[in-house]
Amino acid sequence: MRYVDADGHVEESPATFDDKYLDPAFRAQRPRVVGVDGMVYWDIDEQLFPRRVGRGCNNLGTPTSYEGKPAIHTAGKPESIGCMELTDLKARLQIMDEEEIGIQVLYPTLFLAYPLSSNAAFVTALCSSYNRWLGDSLSAHERLKWAAVVNLDDVKAAAHEVREAKRLGAAAVMVLGTAGDRQLDDRQLFPLYETLCEVELPVAIHVGWACPSINNLYDHIYPSGVVAFHFPVLMGFAALISGGVLDRFPKLRAVFLEAGSMWVPYMIDRLNHRFQNQGKTLAKFLPQTKPLQAQPVMEYVKRRNLFFSAELEDYILPQVMELVGETQIVMGTDMPHGDRERFAARHLQERNDLSASAKTNILEHNPSRLYGL
Repeated sequence: MRYVDADGHVEESPATFDDKYLDPAFRAQRPRVVGVDGMVYWDIDEQLFPRRVGRGCNNLGTPTSYEGKPAIHTAGKPESIGCMELTDLKARLQIMDEEEIGIQVLYPTLFLAYPLSSNAAFVTALCSSYNRWLGDSLSAHERLKWAAVVNLDDVKAAAHEVREAKRLGAAAVMVLGTAGDRQLDDRQLFPLYETLCEVELPVAIHVGWACPSINNLYDHIYPSGVVAFHFPVLMGFAALISGGVLDRFPKLRAVFLEAGSMWVPYMIDRLNHRFQNQGKTLAKFLPQTKPLQAQPVMEYVKRRNLFFSAELEDYILPQVMELVGETQIVMGTDMPHGDRERFAARHLQERNDLSASAKTNILEHNPSRLYGL
C-alpha cells in the first residue's frame, strides 16, 4: 500500500529567499548561509540559526550545504542535497518510492525556531517568500503537497497570507504551539481562524521552539529538545479547547504534529478533571474563573476535526486510538530530518497490536481527510 506521509520536511536554501520571492524592501536583510568553524548556519539579522549551544538553544537541520558542499550535519543521510532542498524532485520521489510513500505533505525546518527576527514585517516577508517559493516549486504536484507558514505577530498579514497560500496550492497552514509568549486562544488570533475556516485549510500545530519564556529556561539542547520543543504542542491543544476557540470556530480542522500521541490521554484526562471541578468550587465565588469552553473535552474530539500524529514507538497507540477513534490518527516520516525512522509504514504494518483497519486509517484515509486530498 502506498500511503500518505502527513509530516515530511523541506530544508530551506538560498533559493527560498531569492529575489523572485522575497519582498524587495527586505532584500538587504536577506538570510545568508554562513560557515563558522566547520559548521553551517543561517545568518538572520546578525543572529545565527540554529543555535545549538547556550541559553535559548535550538537544533535545526537547515541549512544543508555551503558553497556547494554538504554541511557536516547532513553526513550519512540517505537523502541527497537536491532531495532535501527540492532542487531535484526526481530524487525526492525516488526515496519516497523506496519507502512506499504515495503523497508527502512538506513542512518547513527554519520556521520551527521562534523568533527569527524581532522585526514583524521582515518575518512576514520571510513567510511570504517561503510560501511563494513552494507554490512555485510544487504547483499542482500530484505527490508533493505543502504547508504554508504565517507570522502570528502580524495577524492581519497572516490572514492575508492564508488566502494567498490557498491560491498557491497549500494543503495546510503551520503554526507553532504558542504565538511566542501568547497562547493560541489569544483573541487577536481569531481573524486567522476565521480565514482558515473560510478557505477550508487545516491549521497544523507543529513542534518547535515556540515560546521564548520556555526556550530561555534551557542552555543545553538535550532537555530543550524534550521540553521547549515538544510541550508547546500540548499547550496549543489546551488553548484551542479551554479558550473556547473550537466553540467559536466549530469547523476548524487542527492537527498536532511530531510530539507523538502518548500525551493525548493525559491532556484529555487533566482537562476533563479541571473542567468538571472548576465550576463546582472556585467559580461559585469568582464567576470569571468559570471555564470558557462550552462542552467536555471529548465532545470536541468526537467532531472528528482534531487529528493527532503518532510515532512508531508509541506503545500505547492502541489505547490512544480507542480513546479518540481510529479516524483521527495520522503518521509522518519527518523526512529528511536526522532522527527519523526509515520505512515507517512497513514498520507500522508489522505491529501486531493494531487492526488492519487502524493501519489503513493511519496511513491513508485519515491524512487524506485531514488535508482534503
